[in-house]
Amino acid sequence: MHHPICRTSLVSILVLPLMTASGCALSRSQAELKFLETREIRSPYASTYDGALNAIFSLGMTIEHSDKASGVITGQSGDYAYRANLTKKEKKKNPVKKVTLLLRPRGKAATQIRMKVLVNEKQQLDRKLMTALWQRIAREVMLDEGPSNRRASRGR
Repeated sequence: MHHPICRTSLVSILVLPLMTASGCALSRSQAELKFLETREIRSPYASTYDGALNAIFSLGMTIEHSDKASGVITGQSGDYAYRANLTKKEKKKNPVKKVTLLLRPRGKAATQIRMKVLVNEKQQLDRKLMTALWQRIAREVMLDEGPSNRRASRGR
């Protein structure tokens, strides 16, 4: 059984420290941004797409848009109508977060995912949300490709 592993992890461990130490043109924040935003999952496109969709939903977000053909999924947590009557302090505690995922097949057995997060309509790095989503996507894909599903697909 193979597990969805991110190639980016190996690159970040081995290459990024060397680039930073050598004064490479790529700044650390750009490298960190790319690492946080992009992953390659070792799983076919259909399984990865379904896993990403399930991950957004399981984190309590509303699916705003889903188009498998284009590879775009958008989810949102929070509500602008609800926030309209809150004080400034309460609004800060109740942000509206939007996540957009762009999935691209990389051959038959891998899929690249790029993630963007908006907090109150401004692009931000929400490390906590992004990490939770990456972990949940990997888990959902692994569950989708588990032994019971493989046995069922063999019988078809």
